[in-house]
Parts: sequence; structure tokens; C-alpha cells
Amino acid sequence: MADCCASAQRASTRQACPRCGAVGSEVGRETVGAMVTLNVPASVLRRPAFRFCDTADCPVVYYAGDVAVERAMVRVPVHAKDAGLDVPLCYCFGHTRRSILAETRRTGRSTTSARIAADIRAGRCACDLKNPSGRCCLGDVRAYQKHAAKAAADHPEVEERQ
Repeated sequence: MADCCASAQRASTRQACPRCGAVGSEVGRETVGAMVTLNVPASVLRRPAFRFCDTADCPVVYYAGDVAVERAMVRVPVHAKDAGLDVPLCYCFGHTRRSILAETRRTGRSTTSARIAADIRAGRCACDLKNPSGRCCLGDVRAYQKHAAKAAADHPEVEERQ
């Protein structure tokens, strides 16, 4: 992958999720194909365009028209839909909320986003295939690093559980 975190420009319609009504971001068919379980019919994957629904309480992960792929039909936990500490924020390199929080508590800050950025520059990421959103994880990781820094400062005695 030359740079899986470069933004792709695609022609788009602003189609809403059939369950919650939110307009999700576009995601490549190759991402959906890499994420779905084997019991998802092949006909679903023939849709020309998919969107990723990141509404936390909506069971739909991907949709195309009236076709919806729900959480149970996806191989991995989806960080936008699962707030668990052990759910990956970075699917390429395995960084979780727990690992970021632990590093922050141990050292006072997290260097996760810097390490991921170095791996991206080295051509080692595959967000388009490994991240259910089909996007680079750096925005999510950086946002969680800020949350972890505040949580560690506000409650340094609290262990990360869940």
C-alpha cells in the first residue's frame, strides 16, 4: 500500500443508514469484503458502493441502499460501536484503548499516534482492509490519547477495567 491513510476522492450520493438515518462515510467494497463473515451472501458484496455507519447505538455497520450488514456479520469488534477497552482503535498495529490508557498512566503521555505515523511512513499500514471504517485510525487514536491524558490526570488511582 502506497499510503492507505491518504484520503480517496469518490463520487458520492448522501445516502442515509436504513436503520438510524445518519449519513455514513463511504467505504470501499474491498473493506466490506475483508470484514464480513463467510455467512454474508456474495450478492451483498456485489453492491457498487457502501457506507460505514458510525452511530454507536445502531446495529448497522455497512449499508448500500436497503441492504444492511450488522455487527454480528462483521469479523472484528468495531470501535465506533463498542466502547470496550480491548477493542482496537488501530487495527493494523493492535493498539487498544487499554494500551493507550496504560501507557499514559505509566509515562504521563501516549506516543501511540507517533509510532503509528512512523509505521504509515514506512508503508506498513493497511487501514483500507483492516479498519472496519476503511479509514486511517490516527484521528480516532489522537482523540483517545487526549481522553486518556485527561482520565489519567483526573483519576490516576483508577485502574483500567472493562
